[in-house]
Amino acid sequence: MDAWQILLPAFVMSALMIVTHTYLGLHVLARGIIFVDLALAQIAALGASVAFLLGYHAHGIEAQAFAFGATLISALAFTGLYRIPSKTAREVTIGCVYVVATALSLVILSQTTQGMEELKSLLNGNILWVQWTDIGLVTIAYGVLIVLHGFQRKRFYTQSFNKDSTVRPSLFLEFLFFASFAVVITLAVNIAGILLVFAFLIIPGFSASLLVGSFGVRLLLGWGLGLVGSVTGLWISFIADLPVGATVVSLLGVLPVLAVILKLVMNRYFNRVRIE
Repeated sequence: MDAWQILLPAFVMSALMIVTHTYLGLHVLARGIIFVDLALAQIAALGASVAFLLGYHAHGIEAQAFAFGATLISALAFTGLYRIPSKTAREVTIGCVYVVATALSLVILSQTTQGMEELKSLLNGNILWVQWTDIGLVTIAYGVLIVLHGFQRKRFYTQSFNKDSTVRPSLFLEFLFFASFAVVITLAVNIAGILLVFAFLIIPGFSASLLVGSFGVRLLLGWGLGLVGSVTGLWISFIADLPVGATVVSLLGVLPVLAVILKLVMNRYFNRVRIE
C-alpha cells in the first residue's frame, strides 16, 4: 500500500479537526479560559476509563457514550465560568478539574490489566489508522456544529469578544458553546488522543493571533498553519516510525516560535520603512 493511501484518511481527519478546533480555540483564547479544552479532553478520557473498567471496549460505542456524558456534564458546569470575575481564578478552577480528572483516570485504569496501555492510547491516539466510516460520522457531527455556529456566529462572537463586563452573557448560548466542545472533543479524543486535540485547539489559533488581529484573518491563517503542521508531522511520523500524536504536536509546537520570529522581522522591516 502506498504511503498516500495510508496517510490520506489521517490527513482528512486532521483537516476536519483543524477547521473546527481552530475556530473554537480562538474563542477560548478570547475568553481567557485556555485550558478548558484540555480539561474537557481529560474528562472525556475519564468517561472512557470508567467504561473500560466496567468491561466495555475502550474505543467502542459504550465508551463513547460514557465519555460524552461526562464531558456534557462538565460543559454544563463550565457554563458558569463567566460568573467568576478573575481570569486567574477561572484558570485555577479549570486546572483543578483537569488534574483531578487525570488522577481519577490513573486510579481507575490502574485497576485493569491493560489500563496503562489504554492511558497511553488516550494520550497519543491512533489517527494514522482512522477509518473512513469514522471520518464520515465525524463529518456529519462537525457539519451540524458548523451550521449551528454559522447561524449564531454574531452572538457567539459577542459573547467571547465583548469586553463590556456590565453585559450579562446568555446562559443558553454559553451552554451551547461548551456543549459544542463536548461533541467535538469526545469524537476527537477517541481517534486523535488528548495531546493532539489540545494542540489543534490552541496552537494554530494562538500562532495566528501573534501575527494578525482580525478574527477572520486569524481563522484562515490558523487553518493554514494547522494544515502545514499536521501534514508535516504525519509524514515524518510515518517515514520515521514515530508516535503520530506526539510527532504532530511537536511540529505544531514550532509554529508559535516561527510566528514570533516572523513578527519581529516584520516589525523591524516596517520600522525601517517608516524611518526612510
